[in-house]
Amino acid sequence: MYSQNSKVFIEDDDLCITCENYVKEMDCPLLAALALGDVFLEDSLQVTNCGFYKEFKRNLRVVKDEE
Repeated sequence: MYSQNSKVFIEDDDLCITCENYVKEMDCPLLAALALGDVFLEDSLQVTNCGFYKEFKRNLRVVKDEE
């Protein structure tokens, strides 16, 4: 994760990529704090052990066309 021009960018190796708070609900307390300016990123940060993490699993299945 890094910040550039007041925007926060999530990288592929950050835990956020598989977190329900980020992927499904966009309701992450860490990202909200960064967006509101309560917390500042001065350098890059690799998110590996976040206390707000909830694993998001996709459950996909093939559906037959009934037509």
